[in-house]
Amino acid sequence: MKTCIIGSKEKNETDKLFMDTAKKLGEVLYVPIEDISLTIDNGINFTYEYENITEYDAILFLIPKSKYSLAGMILEALPEDVTLLNSPRCFYTSCSKIPFYEKLSSSGVKVPKSIFADNPQAAISDVNLLRFPIMVKVPTGKEKVMLAYSEQEVKSMVDALQVLKQPMILEEYYPEAKILSAFVLDNEIIAGVERNPEEINYIGGKIKEVKLKRNVENMALEVTEILNTDFARIDFLNTAKPTVADINICPNINEVCKICNTNIAEKIIFNLKNKFESDQQVPKLAKTIKDVFRDAF
Repeated sequence: MKTCIIGSKEKNETDKLFMDTAKKLGEVLYVPIEDISLTIDNGINFTYEYENITEYDAILFLIPKSKYSLAGMILEALPEDVTLLNSPRCFYTSCSKIPFYEKLSSSGVKVPKSIFADNPQAAISDVNLLRFPIMVKVPTGKEKVMLAYSEQEVKSMVDALQVLKQPMILEEYYPEAKILSAFVLDNEIIAGVERNPEEINYIGGKIKEVKLKRNVENMALEVTEILNTDFARIDFLNTAKPTVADINICPNINEVCKICNTNIAEKIIFNLKNKFESDQQVPKLAKTIKDVFRDAF
C-alpha cells in the first residue's frame, strides 16, 4: 500500500511513529501541508513538487487545527478511490468551536453553554444566561482566553478586546472538572485517559490511563458518527452529565501510546490497509457478478 502522510514542516514524534509504521506496509511519502499548492480552475487541483499525490492508495492527515479547512479542500479534490480516515465535513466542522458546538448541540449532544457574537458588545446583553465563572475567548489563530467571575469583569474584558475586532465567545467554565479523552477508531474505543488541566481552557496536565464509563464511550462514538470520521480524540468534561469540550482528529499520540501500552499508529495504519484492500475487492466482486449474469443468459 502506498501511503501519503500530510503533516507539518517540523515533524514531531507522532509523525515519525506513523512514518515508521507505514513503511512496514509499503511506500510512504511525507508532505508538509504548507508546501501544497491549490489551483482553482475547473475545480480544485493540488500539487506538491510535481508529485501526483492522488496516485497514492491512502492519505493520512497529521496537521494542527489551523490547517483543518485546507485539509477539507484537499479531501474534496481527491478521487473517490483514495482510502481516508476523515471526511471533508469533519475537518470543516472541527476547525473551530463555533461550528463544532453548533453541530453537536443540534444533534442532541451536550456541550458547554456558550454565547457567540460577531460584535463583542452583543454578547454582553445575554451574559446573564450563563453561570459564572465564564471563559472569554477571541478565536484567532491561537485562542486568547480570559476568565471572568462577574458581569462587570466580562464588560471590562470585552471593552479591552474591542480593538481586536474579532468575534467573541463566552463559555461557562468548570474549574473543578477533569478532562476525559476517548480515542475512537472505526467505531471502537481504543484508549481512554484522564488529566487535571493546569491552565484555563482545559490545557495541560499529566495524563493517566482510565477505564471510561459506558455513557462516555457511547457519546464519543456518537460524536464520530455525527462528524463522519473514523478516528478522533474526543475530550469530555467529567461533569454530572459528560460534556463534550473539544475534538482533535489529528492528535499527538506518542505519550498516550506509552501510557496505555498500545500502538495507536499501528492500529490506524492497519485500519487504512484493511479499508484499502476491501475497496479493491469491490470492483472485482462487481465484475464477478456481471460475469455470472452474462454466462447465465
